[in-house]
Amino acid sequence: RVDHERIRAVGPDRAASEWLLRCGALVRYQGSPKWQQDYNALPTGPLGKYKIEAISATDSCIMYRGFDYLDGLEHVTDIKLEKCMYIQDECLQRLSETNNLQKSLQQLKIISCGNVTDRGILALHKLTNLEYLYLSDLPGIREKEKTFRVLQQALPNLELELDLE
Repeated sequence: RVDHERIRAVGPDRAASEWLLRCGALVRYQGSPKWQQDYNALPTGPLGKYKIEAISATDSCIMYRGFDYLDGLEHVTDIKLEKCMYIQDECLQRLSETNNLQKSLQQLKIISCGNVTDRGILALHKLTNLEYLYLSDLPGIREKEKTFRVLQQALPNLELELDLE
């Protein structure tokens, strides 16, 4: 359940960091080369000082229910979803309908998320600033050629890298 009171109290980046780390994901802040993985070592400082720039969700339990935490993030350029068993088409649709992510997200990697189908990949067409999309080991994608052609038409500047068999 999303704690909207917490988001108001500590700001969207801090609240999202807490949620992501609790779920086993990592975050990287603007201006920092290192990944934050320890919930108890989250940096403190003035409200809004630390802005999430990248999210690495490998083997994490993030799911649709928590995606409201992403709404207030304005600086995320890079997201990696790998081996996330709860990520499904609705999550990708929600991601692509998040206004701030439509503006900021440049790179997205979706790897070994077994519940993602063509529908989820097609939903990404709303991420108009997406420059790079890497898709690997997604058995739910059935109509590869058609799906990628439609996505490429919607996002002509997108570099699409595929490792799907």
